[in-house]
Amino acid sequence: MLVLFDVDGTLVDTDAQIGGIMVSAFEAAGLPPPSLAQVVETIGLSLPEMVEHLATQSTVTITIDCCAKIVAGYRLRFADALARKEEPPVFPNAETTLLRLRRAGMTLGIATGKSRLGVDYVLDAMDWRGHFQTVQCADDNPSKPDPTMVEKALAATGTDRTQAVLVGDTSFDMEMAAACGVRAIGVAWGYHRPERLLSAGAETVVDDFETLGTLLLESNR
Repeated sequence: MLVLFDVDGTLVDTDAQIGGIMVSAFEAAGLPPPSLAQVVETIGLSLPEMVEHLATQSTVTITIDCCAKIVAGYRLRFADALARKEEPPVFPNAETTLLRLRRAGMTLGIATGKSRLGVDYVLDAMDWRGHFQTVQCADDNPSKPDPTMVEKALAATGTDRTQAVLVGDTSFDMEMAAACGVRAIGVAWGYHRPERLLSAGAETVVDDFETLGTLLLESNR
């Protein structure tokens, strides 16, 4: 069985980092910044889509050129943050669950709206490269909930969609899974509430990594 994991809000807790950088990028462009709650609602989308969505909620009109400036500013600030080489804020028991699944012979992959730079940082900092046989990110795919990431992961691993499951924390993840016809499991510790995940197509929502691991292992029997 192939298990595809989202990253932000599922494996690592990055709302404070993403929110802070987004606020700075808006301010540097001379625009009123969004609130942290507004930013968190968009986490999971690719960066241009995040900015576009936040722009529609602004109290001022934000042009396409301004959106491009915000995106560029965010990328520069994000790269600077990664250069400080701080350890990613991984959710409790994420690493032990990945090891547990791998030892059971399950195939693991990533499907994330993060950039390749951001994904590489997490994988290298946590020494996780050996865990994942496919890594699909925003640099090479349309933004969620488009199903391309999942379709590419299935092709890369030779997995039938009936033998795959996506684990994520946002409605974008659940909608992407549904669009591709694969199972979706929501996690309660991320950025969208459980009821939103269920209404978007999650078959269930788990409260911790230990429960998630047990559920996946039982599904693989």
